[in-house]
Amino acid sequence: MGTISERSTRSDLDPAELNERYKSHDSPERSYQRPAIEPRMTVRHVVALYPACRVIFRKYGEPDDRAGINGAPGPFGHFQPLSRFAAEHGVDVDQLLEEISNCAGVPVDRDRAPSERIHRSYLLASLLITLTLGAGWGAHLLASIGLQKSFEQVSVAHVIAHGEAQLWGFLGLFIVGVSLRTVLKEAAATRRRQRICRTGLSIALLSFAGGFAWSIAPQRLAILGIVSAGALMILSASLWLVQWQVVGQKWQATWARAVFMSGFWLTLWATVTFYLRLKAADVGPVGYGSIERLLIIKLAVFGFAMNSIYGFGQMLLPGLLRLGKPRLSAVEASFWFHNVGVLMMFIASFTSAMLEPIGSTFVLVGVISFATGLRGLIGKRKGSPRLEQGHRLLDLYPPLAFFWLLLSLILLFVGDLYVSVSGQPLSHAFTGAVRHALTVGFITTLILGVGQRLLPVLEHNVLLMPKLVAPILILIASGNLLRVSSQVATLQTQVVYAWLPVSAVFEWMALFLFTISAIRQMWPRRVYLVGNQVTERTPLATLLAIAPSIEDKLISRGSAYLVRARSVPSELTIGSFAASENQQPMELVQWINEQLVAVASSRSWFLSTTAAGIHSHE
Repeated sequence: MGTISERSTRSDLDPAELNERYKSHDSPERSYQRPAIEPRMTVRHVVALYPACRVIFRKYGEPDDRAGINGAPGPFGHFQPLSRFAAEHGVDVDQLLEEISNCAGVPVDRDRAPSERIHRSYLLASLLITLTLGAGWGAHLLASIGLQKSFEQVSVAHVIAHGEAQLWGFLGLFIVGVSLRTVLKEAAATRRRQRICRTGLSIALLSFAGGFAWSIAPQRLAILGIVSAGALMILSASLWLVQWQVVGQKWQATWARAVFMSGFWLTLWATVTFYLRLKAADVGPVGYGSIERLLIIKLAVFGFAMNSIYGFGQMLLPGLLRLGKPRLSAVEASFWFHNVGVLMMFIASFTSAMLEPIGSTFVLVGVISFATGLRGLIGKRKGSPRLEQGHRLLDLYPPLAFFWLLLSLILLFVGDLYVSVSGQPLSHAFTGAVRHALTVGFITTLILGVGQRLLPVLEHNVLLMPKLVAPILILIASGNLLRVSSQVATLQTQVVYAWLPVSAVFEWMALFLFTISAIRQMWPRRVYLVGNQVTERTPLATLLAIAPSIEDKLISRGSAYLVRARSVPSELTIGSFAASENQQPMELVQWINEQLVAVASSRSWFLSTTAAGIHSHE
């Protein structure tokens, strides 16, 4: 019998049979999936999945006799995306995809790439809302409070408008945007589903604007307040249904139940909001009672946000923060303690206030258990960090956020206990400090920290603005510390009222810088080659996409990675690649640039392509 390489050239074998022969030869015990063909897949990846497709690439000029290491035969297929391969070899990309699809026996998927961008509009909307109606409006209110030296100088309706913009607009949209790329990614897998997601975002934005306008002018916009709340309730229930469809078959996993409960509490939060607006339609948020206002925050933060963090956190944080294997028993306990505690808080809002401190205690135990399960949320970095690992200071955000969460829960427990025993209401300064420690100290700090780690992963890139990590951390930490401490201190002296606007400026600046970083990450100026030169930050995949001959030369130099790999991650830089190959990054960069000069002199298309900068092959 002939070898596999000999049999691969025979035209009398059915492509499906040839694919199966290659699969059984390579790894008899491996379970192979059959992914669809995408234009951004590389030649090497397609051939690794469907070996029979070699004949198609040979037909269009892909070499079959590449040199390997130490005279051994090299791998078939370059790390060149199909779209670029088609352009370089003068074949229509749709024709190429169709031929590959017929040979491999799988469809062409043109929807996957757009689905991986669905989060961008959600995250951008959430950040613009917090910079304007959320934190921006809050800074305006704090300026008024600071000048008048009294919290009563600001309308309750205006404060609630600010709070709802932060909770629904910033917190809600950010979490939903992340979920559409992680747990709920199938919800945007097709063009039709993507249109539904975009329509849902548009309705949500109109509802946020309607609710904000109603808070400012309730007598004239009573119907608008009710309709916008009804729309939020329908959207929340729809999201909860999608969550159930996605995680229902994974119910035994703690993260799946936490995600499902986040949808439950979101729907309950939206229902309570609808009920309150219906009851206070003509008078606005001033018609809300103090217990009702606090209930909204508890449902939003403890119910929706923290279950989302527990669910997504169990899946994402160990890898992002390099925490090691989670202690699953502690994480499981945190789920039950937390949701029982939130349920007690909810019931206490309508029955006995004595349940409030008990519920706070359960939630506090759940937080401690979750932090224990994820090993204190303190990453363990070994050696010099690579660009792909992110900035060192990013490790400080999660522990700082959970510190504020613990502090806020302790203060909440003390406050609930005081109210239960004395029967006296808490001061506005104290409750405001607790709310701020929860919403900004915990939620916002965690979003800013994890966001700077997660966005590069979602965008298949490295963190593009690492110099903003330290200023964002300093501003959000200083602003929150100044706000919480000064708000409590107003109980003793009026001098500290002047500090409140300063804290708002710090926090707004942190959000502004994070917005700049996020926009750059989601819509990068991918100029990696200018004048045919690369740097240590140039993605290796981009280099190999535009200059496949460099791949051959790197293999000849002894790169075992490029021989055995099926695909090259988009976030792998030349500098990190050099380090993994035990080479000096600067020396490798210099050698590559010398090779690019030779390529550019022999191929005019290369010069014209790189003159304006090369974009990622994705």
